Amino acid sequence: MVHAASSARTAGDDVSTSEVSSTSVAETAPATAETDPSPATGTPDAGSAATATSDADGSDEATRRDSARQGAVDAAAIKKARSRAHTADFVRVALFAFVVVAHSVNAINGGPDEVRAANLIGTLCHLTRYGFVAVTLYVLVLSTQGRDMSPVQFWRRRFGLVIWPYLAWTVIYTITDHVIIRDNPFPPMNELFPQLAHDLLVGEGKYQLYFLLISMQIYLFFPLISWIFERGRNHPWTLLSIGAVIQVAMFVVYQYLPRPSGQFWDVTYQHLWKTLPMYALFIAMGVLAAQHQQAVDKWLRDHMAAVFLVAVGAAAFTSAAYLLATSPGNVPWKANTAWNPASLPWYVAGFVLLWLIGLLWDDRRASGRPAAANVVTKATLRAFGVFAVHPLILDVLGRVGFLSGLFEWFPNSATLRSVILVVVVLTLSLLLVELLLRLPFSKYLTARPRIPLRLGRRTKDDGRKTDDQKTPTEAPVAAARN
Repeated sequence: MVHAASSARTAGDDVSTSEVSSTSVAETAPATAETDPSPATGTPDAGSAATATSDADGSDEATRRDSARQGAVDAAAIKKARSRAHTADFVRVALFAFVVVAHSVNAINGGPDEVRAANLIGTLCHLTRYGFVAVTLYVLVLSTQGRDMSPVQFWRRRFGLVIWPYLAWTVIYTITDHVIIRDNPFPPMNELFPQLAHDLLVGEGKYQLYFLLISMQIYLFFPLISWIFERGRNHPWTLLSIGAVIQVAMFVVYQYLPRPSGQFWDVTYQHLWKTLPMYALFIAMGVLAAQHQQAVDKWLRDHMAAVFLVAVGAAAFTSAAYLLATSPGNVPWKANTAWNPASLPWYVAGFVLLWLIGLLWDDRRASGRPAAANVVTKATLRAFGVFAVHPLILDVLGRVGFLSGLFEWFPNSATLRSVILVVVVLTLSLLLVELLLRLPFSKYLTARPRIPLRLGRRTKDDGRKTDDQKTPTEAPVAAARN
């Protein structure tokens, strides 16, 4: 935990077992043995000294054995935490993919005949923002268990992973929105820079960047969150219930209560949804799933059918609520908000189902059966980059006429147009990310260190792995992802 909680190494940090072992040994190194003075003479007795020396040697040996055993235990714990992070990697990749799906579908289906179905997909894909929060907390808790680090040290380590990409992409989109999007000229400089400052403050540089603002809040408050949940470790249902109450209260305020009057309250209301209370239940889910990982995973494996049926029922309930609130060509904005209480059952059950799928995938991977583990590994390393660049790809495709071309080529199939656009956006995003990963300043754009260009085959003597070759739990940094 951080300080009382733990250190800031994520599952993506490269924590070597030898480092853990050597630290454990150093912390338990015995003090120099001293001989007791002889009761008769006040000086060390020869026999007593020999005995004391023998005892000290034995004590030293026992201490070294204990230290080695403790080091092995610590190393095993780190290795186990790394293994568990594979499930989180799988879920994170899936969530990033759903983000691209939602934005692509909504980008091409704005007509009256398609908007209802498109917004239903968007409603179901709102799950991603809440799922990202849960995954982020899960990984942070797992990776900080048993390691001591002050909050300041934690913040120094974590904030750089997200703040530089946040700043970079906010500036990039401030420029590209005026260069690429039609009929959107640059404003005067005395308007452009205040708008840029505003966007940086509230996460509105582009429609997906608000989540990096949420990630920074998670890092800022993680020492406090960790402290609270550690104190309540033996009361998980109480903590989960408190999170649910806060979550539902925020949903009700935004969905049903009238918008407050007055400039201060209006501004607060406009941005409060980008703060942690809106995600309280999923914060609790992520932390508790990590704290009670074995029990949670066992329960999911034992109740697979129930999890699946509940998720299907929740999806049906959320979809029915949406369809009842809309009609063809008429979609009130409140019908597909991200805080509609009717969608909360799906957010929870859908995320649990996705986690179960990831868990079963990890079981298959761990057993040595084919599981496309290398694909997930590579996708994890590129997921944040795809999250960052895919709106840029959509803007470029719109500018060059690809979106309008899809309507000409496939005028009678919104489904086919949507599928093609999703595939094209994912493909082009990955290609762009591959390029960005090779740049010297890659970490400022992709939250990943640069992958060196491989101009030839590696020799036998080159046993070191590049970050691209390491598994996600071996690579040095983890994105925020959400």
